[in-house]
Amino acid sequence: MNQVVLRVAITLGTIFGYAAVLAVLGMSYLWLVGLLYVASIFAITAFMGIKAYRRGSQQAREVVKGKLLFDINEKDVNKAIEKDKELPNEMKKLNRTFMIYFMSFPLMLAGIWLFPALQSAVVPSVSGALQQSLGHFLSTYLGYVALFAAYTAIFSPLYYFTFRPVQFPIIATDIKVYDTGIVINKNTGLKAPIQIQEYRYYPERKFIEFKMNNQIYRIYYKDIDKVHEAISKMVIIQRKEANAQS
Repeated sequence: MNQVVLRVAITLGTIFGYAAVLAVLGMSYLWLVGLLYVASIFAITAFMGIKAYRRGSQQAREVVKGKLLFDINEKDVNKAIEKDKELPNEMKKLNRTFMIYFMSFPLMLAGIWLFPALQSAVVPSVSGALQQSLGHFLSTYLGYVALFAAYTAIFSPLYYFTFRPVQFPIIATDIKVYDTGIVINKNTGLKAPIQIQEYRYYPERKFIEFKMNNQIYRIYYKDIDKVHEAISKMVIIQRKEANAQS
């Protein structure tokens, strides 16, 4: 499923689901909504992780049937990393960015503080306007739907611009490149053609890097030009604006 469609489906599901909880049980059970939110985050994360692991393992079994082109182990990776003089500064910059996001924590507290104020303003006005035509329960339910929709509309943009996770590259330490695809860290198989969002090649720093499914994989090797020549033929960049370097 497309990532955007999945996010929209999850957002709508939570809005209607949480509204149902408060419409049935009342605002005194707001703590239950918070508990359900945390539980849903863990459940979705676990489900997506298990699904990705199974898909990667299955593709790895298919990829290894091909002809092995490169076998890069941790020792090879470490030797190449030693020549990347820019890596320490890059990691420092990412760590600083990561810490800046923690400074935005007051926005989260503001969201929690504003929720009761939004509830007292949105729910009575919506339910009051609809009660005669829809009845008490349905009008109350739609009032809570409007509440969570308003809350999402206000704070989702703030979350997007403020709390976006910093993406650290996954430096692969065990890479096998076949003519049928790539196996990373033994259990992540990427069968060719590989659909990615971005592809970058840095010969002076001895690595290639590609982004797929919100993860960034980085492959270091002394003969990175040869690895690049092989892998660049396997990947398909999904978005035209992707930054491909060669």
